Amino acid sequence: MAHRYYISRDCNSVFQTLGRRLRRQRPVPDFPRILQIQTQSGCNARCQFCPNESIQGKLSMGQMDEDLFRRIIDEAVKHPVERISPYLMNEPLADPRLPDLIRYISDRKSDKTRTKINTNASYLDEEMGMRLIDSGLDRLHVSFHGIRRETYETSMGNLSWEENLANVNRFIELKQRCKAKTPKLKVTMVHTSTIDRELDEIREYWNSRGVTVNIHALENRSHKSVQGRKLNILPMSALDDCDRLMQQAYILWNGDCVLCCVDWERTTVMGNVGAEGLGKVWQDEAYLQYRRNYLAGNVKGTLCAGCQVQNEVDFSYKPKKSLMRKLVLNR
Repeated sequence: MAHRYYISRDCNSVFQTLGRRLRRQRPVPDFPRILQIQTQSGCNARCQFCPNESIQGKLSMGQMDEDLFRRIIDEAVKHPVERISPYLMNEPLADPRLPDLIRYISDRKSDKTRTKINTNASYLDEEMGMRLIDSGLDRLHVSFHGIRRETYETSMGNLSWEENLANVNRFIELKQRCKAKTPKLKVTMVHTSTIDRELDEIREYWNSRGVTVNIHALENRSHKSVQGRKLNILPMSALDDCDRLMQQAYILWNGDCVLCCVDWERTTVMGNVGAEGLGKVWQDEAYLQYRRNYLAGNVKGTLCAGCQVQNEVDFSYKPKKSLMRKLVLNR
């Protein structure tokens, strides 16, 4: 199939470059457009759509040095980065430093760069909520799978439906009380057979609170443990035109830059940004060659070879405008 990207240095003439652009292909940027940074490893959830449980105790864990974090941000803000997300394969709010680290980004980034985290809300108490509002965070996405207790606790393992639902609702009220425009709150979930039967209830519940719900297509996250759970309601197919490799950088707590956000086992480490800087790692020959192979369809034996996604597009449930006006007036 035709891919959306090409590597600029592999074009030997202006005519080749022009041909690529006429086919509506885009060059891989010289610096990643999206960054995910793991400030602290580990997650307290055991979600059924995630391989997290299968890797417990197998990998080194730790917390990112703050000097390394600042160096990554100082480099990133010199480039046209679209988003910086200080989380990666972890529960970000388990790191009590997170609001301060987000504030470091907020004070340095341009208005065109947004910040976003995904959280399961188990650490979203009132103090953390207030600190996130004060941090300048642009977007807060809460992973909340299902609206009934049984569905939620089946989907998210050992998390408490009652406690986390209360945490999210308290944050909604806190934003209203503070008249805070940010962070913009969304509830997100993966479209699995577990939650499919209550999508209408999910929409009605969160929309009544002025919150948009994002439903994402199920991925197997290139992991047999997820594939074997048979959570899909539609056929799965290869994710063969992915832009993560072309646009996004994924940095672990120790500075290692892994191939993708689904590389739980750290199978493909492209370099260490602490030693080399992110720009150098991003343009390293090993990274470029992996991209060339991917664009040529040579993925056998790689993480990309096993990656599949449910045959659907992501969709959203948004509150009606009349409801949003009512919520604003009642603040």
